[in-house]
Amino acid sequence: MKLLNDGWQFAKGEPSEFVPVSVPHDWLIADTKNLYKDDIGWYKRDLDASNVKDGQRLLIRFDGVYMDSTLFVNDKEVGQWKYGYTAFEFDITGFISKDSINTILLKVVHQAPNSRWYTGAGIYRDVFLIVKNACHFVSDGIYITTRKVGGKWSYEVDVEVETEGMPYQVHHTLLEKNDEIVEWDVEKPQLYTLRSELFVNGEMTDTVDTRFGFRTIEFTTDRGFFLNGRHVKLNGVCLHHDLGGLGAAVYPDAIRRQLEIFRKMGVNAIRAAHNPPASIFNDIADEMGFLVMSEIFDVWKRPKTKHDYARFFDEWAEKDVASWIRRDRNHPSIIMWSIGNEVHDTHADAESGKATMTYLMELVKKHDPNVHAPVTLCSNYMPWENTQQCADVIKLIGYNYAEPLYVKHHSDHPDWIIYGSETCSTVQSRGIYHFPLSQSILADDDLQCSALGNSATSWGAKSVEWCIKADADTPFSLGQFIWAGQDYLGEPTPYHTKNTYLGHVDTAGFPKDSYYLFKAAWTDYRKEPFVHLYPYWDFSEGQVIDVRVCSNAAQVELFVNEESQGIVSLDHDKIVADWQIKYRTGTLRAVAYDENGKQIAKQSRTSFGDAVGLQLENEIIGELLFSTITALDFQGNPVENANCRVQVSVESGTLLALDNGDATDYDPYQTDSRRLFSGKLLAIVKRVGHSVPIIHAKLEQSDVPIRKIQLTVDGYHVRAKTFPEHATYSDLYWRVTDSAGIDSQLATIVVSEDGQSATIKPRGDGEVYVRCSPKNGGNHFAFISMITLQIQGLGKTFINPYEFVSGGLYNASNVELTNGNERGIATLRDGESHVGFKDLDFGDYGSDEITLPLFPLSKDPFTFEIWEGMPLDGGEHLSTIHYDKGSIWNTYQEVVCKLPRRLMGLTTLCLVFRQKVHIKGFTFAEYQKAFQKLKATEVTRVYGDCFTIHEDTIENIGNNVSLVYENMDFGELGAGQIEICWRSKIEPNSIQLVFTDGQREIRKMIEVEIRDEYASSVFSLDESITGKNTVSLIFLPGCNIDIGWLRFIH
Repeated sequence: MKLLNDGWQFAKGEPSEFVPVSVPHDWLIADTKNLYKDDIGWYKRDLDASNVKDGQRLLIRFDGVYMDSTLFVNDKEVGQWKYGYTAFEFDITGFISKDSINTILLKVVHQAPNSRWYTGAGIYRDVFLIVKNACHFVSDGIYITTRKVGGKWSYEVDVEVETEGMPYQVHHTLLEKNDEIVEWDVEKPQLYTLRSELFVNGEMTDTVDTRFGFRTIEFTTDRGFFLNGRHVKLNGVCLHHDLGGLGAAVYPDAIRRQLEIFRKMGVNAIRAAHNPPASIFNDIADEMGFLVMSEIFDVWKRPKTKHDYARFFDEWAEKDVASWIRRDRNHPSIIMWSIGNEVHDTHADAESGKATMTYLMELVKKHDPNVHAPVTLCSNYMPWENTQQCADVIKLIGYNYAEPLYVKHHSDHPDWIIYGSETCSTVQSRGIYHFPLSQSILADDDLQCSALGNSATSWGAKSVEWCIKADADTPFSLGQFIWAGQDYLGEPTPYHTKNTYLGHVDTAGFPKDSYYLFKAAWTDYRKEPFVHLYPYWDFSEGQVIDVRVCSNAAQVELFVNEESQGIVSLDHDKIVADWQIKYRTGTLRAVAYDENGKQIAKQSRTSFGDAVGLQLENEIIGELLFSTITALDFQGNPVENANCRVQVSVESGTLLALDNGDATDYDPYQTDSRRLFSGKLLAIVKRVGHSVPIIHAKLEQSDVPIRKIQLTVDGYHVRAKTFPEHATYSDLYWRVTDSAGIDSQLATIVVSEDGQSATIKPRGDGEVYVRCSPKNGGNHFAFISMITLQIQGLGKTFINPYEFVSGGLYNASNVELTNGNERGIATLRDGESHVGFKDLDFGDYGSDEITLPLFPLSKDPFTFEIWEGMPLDGGEHLSTIHYDKGSIWNTYQEVVCKLPRRLMGLTTLCLVFRQKVHIKGFTFAEYQKAFQKLKATEVTRVYGDCFTIHEDTIENIGNNVSLVYENMDFGELGAGQIEICWRSKIEPNSIQLVFTDGQREIRKMIEVEIRDEYASSVFSLDESITGKNTVSLIFLPGCNIDIGWLRFIH
């Protein structure tokens, strides 16, 4: 078997105008603005088969083609393969000519959406050419089982051969000549090679070398996981298959770098989500000592996206499971076969779900009968009975974001083996900090997520610390696989940007701060002590900054300009120390001590200036060179918020990609110019020949973004100073908000004409955040500079329901709610969530129409309730609303609801949900009271000699009675008529209309006649009444009248 990655040509659309490409190849990654474009790709290669002997077979093997491919040889169709993640091969012997050059043509159909993440498209894994004699080993037909009995290791081999019915012999030889077997382990991953030789009629007709290891694995219900009899907690990460700027194309050296980054974090296990990884990935995991959960499907029969694998499942699942298990069953790194992730089938229909699950379990057992790895299922439906029934069959069950269920389920089902198949799901952008730490902020104007530790999703852990402790406190759990190890393309919750924020390493391979929290928990200071200090140190003077220090040591101490801020002990319950420090120029220094007080690690962060130079740190792994480009100031300090543009050139190599890890940056990866993000940029270069590539990088002067805005406060006036002073851009954008970034009710902001300063206009007491941001030529805020102001002496303000009220302003609930997208709030997925908004001021007329933007996670219809007041505190149920708009991922859809009555005055609104829904907020329709049909009883006040008030009417109105309607705003258009509904048994009834606006008074007299039943008439006002007025209807002596309603007309 030899690689056939060279000589390929590629075309899109039609099989013409081919261009040379290097395989593995991902055709979608070249255009970052169209990563999900529908297209047909064609791969063509010439093949010389003149060396194939008579009787030999010629096969072509693809380790992975995404997806829906058809192979042609010499214009004849050979076969198809649908799934993009399993290996397949075709015997092309009958299609080739030995006397002429043969044409291999592969058609690949990419239709989106076919997954919830970026898949890439094309021949993105290795291709092999296989020449076999007539008598040969069947591909993937060697199955090696190791056993340890009485302290002695042995192995047995099952083989599948094709010998055309002739008798044969098979010889197996262990190539490594050791007196004693060394076990494969995460700390010492010893591998062996078994050479299998096939003999027919005394002649050797085939030879296959298979790498494997000797190890035992044990999964227990109450003590966790054991490798070679030793307890090992699974400190795992979930990884998708893309490699950042390289796309889906498989580069073994990039995988080695990726896994080495995680090894340093303390990771010992990988969940290949949600598909079998490339074959080379498993080889590398074997060599490096990682435990692997290999997963086959994200869907079964019920689709998640329009073009996903569900359309192929019934016909192709058996073939794909066979390919998956047979290819990988000898890898000692693989410890679990996952047959599904979050498949809706188990939740929607227990019996059907169990039937499909059992079918897949049997297929796995067919190809791994000796159980080199047990079968498992990973699910986010574990709170509900149907999936629990499936768990009771499979027994080894992975929980996605359901740690609170562990203890109860362990008690209720003592035969279940429990672990966290997906945990954490906090979001963070490397080097981006949204203050304060105490305020949970999911989404913000810069389209980034805070790396401070205060950006949690609605479904995930409250924090990284919570995630670590939840696992550590569950000794019966095997461990956890955090989501996600590394940022991947697609799924950019909570935004609609290019890649996710869920990783603890960015797409470029640069660790985020959260990486070090896990490292603190998962590594031993006696082997590799460390301390990590964050954030960087460059803010506005006097700004209060949350400073955090984590370490695997026993104690840490923080110094600010060499002044100690105190020593904090770290342990199982506290893995990070926190301080609040007012920023001042200088140096932060963190020191870690062991339990005896000995210093074992330290780290500093120093204030810095603008970038004037670049530092390149090169790492060569195989044929790839990874160059980390860092901005430096004039003193050589890293400029950790640098965003300057860098030009890169290469000698003796090919520049494959520039990646900065920024989800909002849509510059192509395959470019020679890109901005730094948080001070860093990665260049990936492929060696040409044996020379070491030489990389040149320089700062570009044609595009100089603003990297910092320094804010200075003088009373309620704030001035901005931008750095660098020679920046290409000068536009600044100001906001005044609360700590969550929601427009403040406490103040308004007036921006100066030049945009370089702003004045705050206070409206109520409290703390406000003044924000200033540039766009740096983009369409969103590039970053956020902020400073706080305290307002006193004005009193309390109330919430205006006629302006958009963000869900994040909720201030009452029966349960702990979670962050929603776009500063909203998210309810719980199980049980009842009360989302209350107190201190809403509807005014004296009010409103009965509410608009709610909702994003439910389920597509199923549901109902929710609207209450005035809190349900558990004497509230009144107003309405039950039916929602049937379905779910569009990360998209709010508006629901307009009409309530049975208007809400008026100061009151509380409560929304009651019984399923997971993101609530962006709400707005009430603001009625112009002056032009509404006002019931007689909707007066501000009534007084006089005699009258009787009924539910809607005021009757028996007599001498000198006044009906007074305040806050009547007629606007600029004004009112020219009044319509009154009345009845009266006498005439005339003389009514004087009095309009007062505080400066002038207008009077109008009208006369109304006898009327037995209520009816209305329109009267002219003779002039237009404009602006805000108080309107009085004064009934003169002699009146005896009943008033039903009135309204003014433009």
